[in-house]
Amino acid sequence: MAEMSKSKMFLGGEWVAPLTGDYFESHNPYTGKPWLMVGRGGEEDANRAVEAAKKAFHNPEWRDLTPTARGHLLRKLGDLIAENAEALAKVEVQDNGKLFAEMHLQLRYAPQWYYYFGGLADKIEGSVIPIEKPETFTFTRHEPLGVCVAIIPWNSPLLLVSFKLAPALAAGNTVIIKPSEFTSASALEFVKLVEKAGFPKGVVNVVTGYGKEVGEALITHPDVAKVAFTGGSASGRHVYSRAAESLKKVSLELGGKSPNIIFDDCNIENAV
Repeated sequence: MAEMSKSKMFLGGEWVAPLTGDYFESHNPYTGKPWLMVGRGGEEDANRAVEAAKKAFHNPEWRDLTPTARGHLLRKLGDLIAENAEALAKVEVQDNGKLFAEMHLQLRYAPQWYYYFGGLADKIEGSVIPIEKPETFTFTRHEPLGVCVAIIPWNSPLLLVSFKLAPALAAGNTVIIKPSEFTSASALEFVKLVEKAGFPKGVVNVVTGYGKEVGEALITHPDVAKVAFTGGSASGRHVYSRAAESLKKVSLELGGKSPNIIFDDCNIENAV
């Protein structure tokens, strides 16, 4: 049997192996057989991801980029997703076992998020507030938060990462994507398009591994400003409580329920 390929993580614009040196198998749900070895990142890998994103946030290449230019990059990424929708959908099917028709539809729809927020990037405005005090000028200005962590589930990885990534980048933040350990491959393929679109190094990073290891290190890191999580209610409660310890901003999408239809030849244990 041929040796399975080992995936690398994308940190600071470079493809790197996990510092842990550990990997775990990703299984194709259709066959039940492993098809890829995924890097099992740990706390040091999380630290490395945050450092890369923090450095990129303060890098003039990104920090001083005009909102119009950010919008251009987002629209270019949307075009690349549209051009590669079929290939990305095939990776998602191999990763999570859902129907190709569903995943392909999602990938054809995902570019709309980048077009919408690409157009919104140069429309983030503050306001001047009238005040009675003499010689006083009061105004508001919206500024990016900094390093944001996007934790995405297994069922619709690239559509759901788009929900988080597009607005974060439009506002000038940098992002660390932490995919589900069940479906890491599609995020790693996706970030190749981010690189091709021309985003500066470190603006978008992907770190793989288990939630209780690398995920925990990300949500508790002092340099992470925002956590966006989609997943189960129990996990979301944990993310919220841990992130709140350092007063991070948190957004949660939790507890989605879908019907499951099974047939006589299904794997009952997996279905349950």
